[in-house]
Amino acid sequence: MKNNNVDKDIYNAPTVKESIKLASETPPEEFELELIQTLNRYQEWKKDNPGGSYDDFLNDMGIGRKSLKGGGLTEDYGDLIDAYEKGIDVMKNETLTEYIKRIKSAEKS
Repeated sequence: MKNNNVDKDIYNAPTVKESIKLASETPPEEFELELIQTLNRYQEWKKDNPGGSYDDFLNDMGIGRKSLKGGGLTEDYGDLIDAYEKGIDVMKNETLTEYIKRIKSAEKS
């Protein structure tokens, strides 16, 4: 029995660069994954810091607001998360992620 594990001849096989592209997330997918991970870390942090705000969490994690070279602050999700926790414009049974997506999409309209 011949042991042949090659599914395509070498000239038609995908390059390493093409294979990496297939395995990578798009920038929006990567952003969403990172946002979900950050929100999950925030929920865990909140258990140990019940009076803390999202800005407090960001500062504790070393990822607080940063000054831009031309001035101003980067727009974080801190205000949205604080508004969600205060129940401002939150729909019944809406998760934090759903809330952020809804508010952000409304801002674009």
